[in-house]
Amino acid sequence: MNHSWKKAIACVLALALIATLSFGCAKKAEKGVVITIGELTDLTGPASPAIRSLHYALEDMVRYYNEEGLIPGTELRIVSWDTQYDPSRAIPGYDWVRGKGAKLIISVEPPTGVVLKHFADTDQFPIASVTTNMAMMEPPGWVFTMSSPHYNMMKTLLKWIAEEHWDQNQGIAKVGIVGWEEVVIVETSEGMADYCQENQNQFDYVGAYMTPFGTWTWTAEIEKLKDCDYICATGIMMADFINQFQGRGYSATFIDVGVASAYRGYLVEKCGWAALDGTLSANVSLYRDQSTPMVEQAKAVLQRYHPGQVDAILDEGLSYTGGWHNLTAAFEILKQAIEEVGAENFDGQAFYNAAVEYRTTSPIWEGYPEGWGFTETKRYLIDDVNIYEFNAQAQDMVRISGWLHLVE
Repeated sequence: MNHSWKKAIACVLALALIATLSFGCAKKAEKGVVITIGELTDLTGPASPAIRSLHYALEDMVRYYNEEGLIPGTELRIVSWDTQYDPSRAIPGYDWVRGKGAKLIISVEPPTGVVLKHFADTDQFPIASVTTNMAMMEPPGWVFTMSSPHYNMMKTLLKWIAEEHWDQNQGIAKVGIVGWEEVVIVETSEGMADYCQENQNQFDYVGAYMTPFGTWTWTAEIEKLKDCDYICATGIMMADFINQFQGRGYSATFIDVGVASAYRGYLVEKCGWAALDGTLSANVSLYRDQSTPMVEQAKAVLQRYHPGQVDAILDEGLSYTGGWHNLTAAFEILKQAIEEVGAENFDGQAFYNAAVEYRTTSPIWEGYPEGWGFTETKRYLIDDVNIYEFNAQAQDMVRISGWLHLVE
């Protein structure tokens, strides 16, 4: 099947779906075998401004699958545990959702997948993680990550900056990173350090300045990074760092991999568009500005279940449309597993077997690179990223690159 024909099919299916959703013609699924999904996420802690929209997306996907009868003979349910972004709450949450009958866990924050990897591997219990880092995946086991490693995302972003963004006539760009000392930021800093070491003709690596979790004052770190051309400041602390950095009269282009876009609403509220203008964020999914079957489906479902909150939820950032993308992969695997063994026989092994064979080949993935997937040894799904820029004139994030294959 050639690309044009696939695209035509995808568009027709997307339009049909949107029409169905718009006119409220959803069919009720017959009651069947109940399969419970556990969610471990931050509902009230420091990451909640970025994550709550993804929580809505998960609730909406479960409801959508049930109402549309997408897995015949099955009723999906969800039980949620608030980690409060506290790694010590991951194990109690793991035990709690399993005690409630969960046969699959959707994990959202990076520390959770790391803390639970040993338990998942020992119990042969599948975890589908929305975020990715090396510690979740090595050695390959029962944690399947629906994203890309931050290490490789940072290297890919820096390669694009060197080739497409930085004016080489200005000499070698200075780069550095600041943030709380947690697993995802440490891995991001390792990607930056390694890329700069491998490409000394492109970047001068100023350093990584990690502070204890919960730091809000950045005086020393600002002085060390004040001469940088590009600074990675990631997570909820990004807003305070930007305000304090610019408040001292310094300027730089802020960069990030997959986090600033999720904190869009929070960052705009705390910093304003003028301060954020030009900020670059590498992402594994597409934002509301892209008219693809995946994005249109996400927006249609959002309109169906949250008709009075559509703009507010989308304004929060990439978490709803991006989360819909991550969850689509997890639910396609779940559906395939149930179809293969039957709902009454579904267990962790069935999900595992379906996951290692999974590829993103269904029409909903039109507009994404073809054939992302897992193998017996590969535990991250996505092999490409695209770059978004915070644009003050547009008052939104704007896509400024095509898909970029991950730099190893």
